[in-house]
Amino acid sequence: MDQKHIKKTIYIRSDTEQAIEELYRTDHCRTQSEFIEKCINYYTGYIRADRNMNFLSPTIMSSIRAASDSNTTRITRILFKLAVELAISNNLIAATVEFDPEQYSVLKRECEREVRRLNGDFSMDDALRWQRKMPGSEESDE
Repeated sequence: MDQKHIKKTIYIRSDTEQAIEELYRTDHCRTQSEFIEKCINYYTGYIRADRNMNFLSPTIMSSIRAASDSNTTRITRILFKLAVELAISNNLIAATVEFDPEQYSVLKRECEREVRRLNGDFSMDDALRWQRKMPGSEESDE
């Protein structure tokens, strides 16, 4: 769709004119007028996009919030299931191992330090290695 060109007289600084002369060919424009029109279209698009941010931001934020809420719900359900499994494990251990409350408090403090040291990335392998190195364990005496 060919649009009719309109002749406009504009006043620009000499350094702007020099920049146009230097750059219009590098942007694959056939004329300086084409380059100036391209610059104007780019800048008006920039201004329009800035004005549309007031509309886009709430739309984007609502999408992000919905995705975040969905993830929060999923993580909460997984944590609940994990807590149930941990409660079962704790009860099985408490029913089969004799451990006085003071020993438990010491172990809890040590475990907190170890988990903190490992940034929460504590596995059964870590526990086995740790227990073998603790004083009183058979392998630590070797």
